[in-house]
Amino acid sequence: MDQSFNSSMYLPDTLFETVKCFNDSSADDMQCGDMGEQELLSLGLRDISAKVDPYRLIRYDIPYTTPVDGISWATARGIKISHEECIDILFKEMKELSKLFSFQGVYKAIIGEMIDHFRYRNGNGFYSQRLNLAFYDRINSYSPGNPLSRIEDTIRNEFKFNSTSTYYPSLLHSIKVKLLDSSLPKFNEKKDRINGLGISVHDIAAQKIVLTNLHKYAMGWSATVYFDAQDHFGLDITDIKSKVYSQFRFLRIWFFLQRHRNFAFKPFFTNFHAIGKIGEY
Repeated sequence: MDQSFNSSMYLPDTLFETVKCFNDSSADDMQCGDMGEQELLSLGLRDISAKVDPYRLIRYDIPYTTPVDGISWATARGIKISHEECIDILFKEMKELSKLFSFQGVYKAIIGEMIDHFRYRNGNGFYSQRLNLAFYDRINSYSPGNPLSRIEDTIRNEFKFNSTSTYYPSLLHSIKVKLLDSSLPKFNEKKDRINGLGISVHDIAAQKIVLTNLHKYAMGWSATVYFDAQDHFGLDITDIKSKVYSQFRFLRIWFFLQRHRNFAFKPFFTNFHAIGKIGEY
């Protein structure tokens, strides 16, 4: 007998939601244009670009090529350029440097799309089918603590030991408890350092897991789980103060473009989702 009618009384149900909320525009990494030159310099942001001094609007005669090491920015010579020319140079350089983190795999082009979005879309939310596919792959990978596996195991055990009748509120509570000990999907594995996902998303700011339907049959069961996620394409002060992150010219350019009041490119919410199908037949 199909017992989906009984379960539908309680669904959809949010099984898990992060403490950090969606659309948190008050977060420090979502601020822009809030700093002047002295504030940026106090954070150690003297050497921004290898090609241009964005403080003085000077294009260097001899571009520096290293993406990590500093230069003698105060003494570098060059020619005066316009504000728009400086923006063009910085974004082109940012794209070039992004290849350090995105040179392998089917998702390597995502960061380029996000840099363009950062420049042209004025802070509007970002959506990408390729990012949805990457999230789907991560959700369906059977790593330790995988939330989808925890949900599947809990439902399987419930129907195995209570085959004749199921009290769905109790089952939903059991799933929620199990998820507290799970590991949320993120793009922070070793492979993500070079496939473009680590630099595009890395840690996910907010997540929600929703059980949308659950069907029990005479010879099995099926369920659909919706994973909703959001990250911030923006940098906060903690990021740029990091001894590791601040080494990378890519991130220094990003922070400068976002936070300098004369540039003030708006960060944005990166939105992605995936659907997990589980069951036994």
